[in-house]
Amino acid sequence: MGNKTELVISSITGLWSTYMSDCASRCLIKHFSSHVDMKETQDILQYALNLSEQHIKEIEGIFNNENLPIPDAFGEDDVDINAPRLFTDAYYLFYLGTMVGFGMDAYSLIVRYTARPDIMDFFLTCINESSKLLRKVTLLRLEKGLFLNAPRVEVSKRTTYIEKETFLGGLLGEPRPLLAREVTNVFAGELFDIVWKATTTGFGQVTTSKQVKDFMFKGRDIASAHFKEFSKKLNDENIPVPSISDAFVTDSTVSPFSDKLMMFQALVLCALAIGVDGAAIATSMRSDLLTLHTKFGAEILKYASEGEQIMINNRWMEQPPQVVRHEELTAV
Repeated sequence: MGNKTELVISSITGLWSTYMSDCASRCLIKHFSSHVDMKETQDILQYALNLSEQHIKEIEGIFNNENLPIPDAFGEDDVDINAPRLFTDAYYLFYLGTMVGFGMDAYSLIVRYTARPDIMDFFLTCINESSKLLRKVTLLRLEKGLFLNAPRVEVSKRTTYIEKETFLGGLLGEPRPLLAREVTNVFAGELFDIVWKATTTGFGQVTTSKQVKDFMFKGRDIASAHFKEFSKKLNDENIPVPSISDAFVTDSTVSPFSDKLMMFQALVLCALAIGVDGAAIATSMRSDLLTLHTKFGAEILKYASEGEQIMINNRWMEQPPQVVRHEELTAV
């Protein structure tokens, strides 16, 4: 790496989070790769696995050069590749498409606050690699009829300006038609809920911990409820609702993953779900949609805090890099 400039806190945080996510993904994908039907899916999983292992190796090198501790994260004890299949090939592709897309967002944010050339180059490479992976996943989903396109609707053909404050309404009376961006926000929420529901269903089905099981199935129910409310918004506008015939989850009751890994992944999904609603709040203009996304975000925050408490109580939550309080280092 050669550059002696010290790492700033944003770089450390980005590297730490990327390391944790890639270690978790490596475990998940190793099991997926051991139980797959389509060769095309197998090839994509192997490509994704290679990327995760490469990222892990590079970040370990950076941390060693900077005398920073390497996180425990997740390893061989967190996955049993011989456990029966838990998810279908279709789920693998939906999962990869979802996680890669959000990963690109995270890498882009880190690059914005990183000035050290080697760290910037690492994350720019991550973005480039992720875009290639996303393209592979998207093309295969299209080929197999598994890609859920955003709704095709007619939009206005002339330029206009907003003239009345009622444009922002929606809680009372007849709401105005949805904006194209608002439809996109609702559709994004539905797509995410499909993956969130399948993941928590599978994890809840195989865990041997009642506490973890209850948490996972509660997440499944929240995802289902949010999907229904999103769908109602589209139905009210006579806009098609996305659907997939694959249930994603098998009938296996043998866990391929540790409870620690499954809880970590569930909390990652919570963070991403909050991001989906946060982005919608920033770009929606109808008050009923703002209320809906705000409500969903609050529900997920409360749910995530319950998960964090389970993680802490079981000593599964590894502490992220923390700022030193110098007054606590004094000898008196």
